[in-house]
Amino acid sequence: MRAMIAPNEDPRLVYQTCVNSIENGNLRNRLIALTNDICVAAGDYQQRATAKQLYTLLPNNCGNDDIAIGAVTKKELKGVYSSHMVGRTKPARDIYDHLLSRAPFGRCPFCGMGQASTLDHYLPKTKYPQLSVVPLNLVPSCKDCNTGKSTAVATTAGTQSLHPYFDHQSFIDDQWLFAEVIQTVPTTIRFYIQAPVYWDDISKERVQAHFRDFKLASRYSNEAGDQIGCLRDTLCQYREILGLDGVKQHLEFEAQARSRQHRNSWQTAMFQALAGSDWYCSGGFL
Repeated sequence: MRAMIAPNEDPRLVYQTCVNSIENGNLRNRLIALTNDICVAAGDYQQRATAKQLYTLLPNNCGNDDIAIGAVTKKELKGVYSSHMVGRTKPARDIYDHLLSRAPFGRCPFCGMGQASTLDHYLPKTKYPQLSVVPLNLVPSCKDCNTGKSTAVATTAGTQSLHPYFDHQSFIDDQWLFAEVIQTVPTTIRFYIQAPVYWDDISKERVQAHFRDFKLASRYSNEAGDQIGCLRDTLCQYREILGLDGVKQHLEFEAQARSRQHRNSWQTAMFQALAGSDWYCSGGFL
């Protein structure tokens, strides 16, 4: 995961910008009447997210055509986002584009791998329509993370995936993503979670939930397979010039460089695993 500074857009202004572009006067007025409710929901979200307690927010399980809040249906509330924030000709599209542009180096903060090309609702709008356009609930994301994540919501503290705006400190500073070399032809890498022993149990569960929810084991393994294929020629040259020790040293340097940049990147874990594998360093890369 990549940490991000939380956006500071005013949820009232964002909501009003979306709603004011609606041509249907009846719908616009019914949505305007919910402005304070949306602001209260945004404030509640921020408080619970800061306290790592978003799982305590109860989902709205009514049907799409049922009234969700006030005199507005769930479908109409979700439409504030899909039609009046995402819409390229809408005034609120500038807000959408700005939130998306904040992705670190254009990368998805959930996986740190894909190109951020859309906004993900951390709490899905199908369950929390009142948060459809709340900036703190909108995180830049790649399509794989956005579409691959389940719409199921966490019901315990430990089943909450990591939130790029609110989960920093040890989740970024301590290493919890690791990998091992599988002696196959071609070489494969298995990724796994091993949180520090001094972490509390909830934090340990959360990184496991994040790894599972975004299907990172298979996605990272596929990416590593492609990278290993590209490494072969480079390592052959190191072996020819510096011997097997040169191969291991190169992999160790790569691991250290990646770790300094992102301790829990798949590249860090992969290069650490390759450097630590006597089988791979002694010729498994051939």
